[in-house]
Amino acid sequence: MENNQSLPLNPWNGVKATIGGIAAANAQGPFRAVGTIRDWIIGMKVVHVDGQISKAGGRVVKNVTGYDLPKLYTGSLGTLVIIVEVSLKLRAKFARTATAIARAADGSEAAQLISSVRKNALQPISCEWAGPENEVWLRFGEHPRAVDWQLKNLPSGDWTLLEAEDEAAAWERLRARYARLGPVVLRVVGLPTNVREIIEEYRPAAWIAHALNGIVLMEVSGAEQIRRVRNKYRAVIERAPLEVRQRIGTFGLTDSEYDLMKKMKEAFDPEGRLNAGRHVDGERN
Repeated sequence: MENNQSLPLNPWNGVKATIGGIAAANAQGPFRAVGTIRDWIIGMKVVHVDGQISKAGGRVVKNVTGYDLPKLYTGSLGTLVIIVEVSLKLRAKFARTATAIARAADGSEAAQLISSVRKNALQPISCEWAGPENEVWLRFGEHPRAVDWQLKNLPSGDWTLLEAEDEAAAWERLRARYARLGPVVLRVVGLPTNVREIIEEYRPAAWIAHALNGIVLMEVSGAEQIRRVRNKYRAVIERAPLEVRQRIGTFGLTDSEYDLMKKMKEAFDPEGRLNAGRHVDGERN
């Protein structure tokens, strides 16, 4: 971007994504350390079901007051309002980025590497545990000297260091691996210390974990396994065929959560005309 600024979003579908689509779906990718689009939105213009236009937030950070409605609209899949304009914060462009990749012998070694990263002074902007290969991906973005320091202080391991075109190509390969997950992909949410436990307990055929955030994107067999995971963890269906979605809700809401979200939907769209059947409408099959 101009003026050496950037918007640090990196959804899994890459350049195909639009700002409106990212906001409506709260689409996320490996840049978890810098937040999701919810953390970068400061204002929105939306169209309501009756055609009225309203604004929430502002165009600059100091003008943002009152209820944070953009956070409500973000991730609502167009079921509350239609997002037509988004105002975003920017940050200084990373002066340098570099990626370190290590393939561990097994899950225990991968978990130990990630634990070492979590406990020391490293500050990766991405930390991914990809399986079944048990690869640990660390990406650093900062002043060149700060990146150098972090690369020199990696935990002991057989690290491959990548920069420039090689680094970009590597992350495109990881994006392609995400696209191959499935056909049923579940986003399991726990504590960062739960990541190893989630992987070992459910033994997915393939996974990509945001290891410092406690989020595991993993292949599952179908609705029954989703129910088993939800007995212990919050889990959202990331991707699934229609026949699976017809058998089980996307978000796995409790009764009280469902009632609250249903009331919100009725307040914004009493006739259920906006993206009917999506979001809360699809939670009770």
